[in-house]
Amino acid sequence: MLCPHCHSELKDNATFCPHCGSDKNTGWKEGAEYSDLDLPDYDEILENEFGDNPNSPYAKKKTANPFGIIVVTIVVIAFVAAMIL
Repeated sequence: MLCPHCHSELKDNATFCPHCGSDKNTGWKEGAEYSDLDLPDYDEILENEFGDNPNSPYAKKKTANPFGIIVVTIVVIAFVAAMIL
């Protein structure tokens, strides 16, 4: 008998594969396939693992506030103009 997952040779009365760990709960049957697996979303895993920790390399990058950029630009221009005049 061969394991349906890793194709290793098994004993006749084996209840699990000693090489890959496959058993009747993980697809130990004829025609077992991986197509029905519901795999998690990678971004969801990162969010669950690292959350909102800003020091994490996986933290979501924050975008600049356009209103704040305009205000800072006006203040810098006013400061430069006051220094020149």
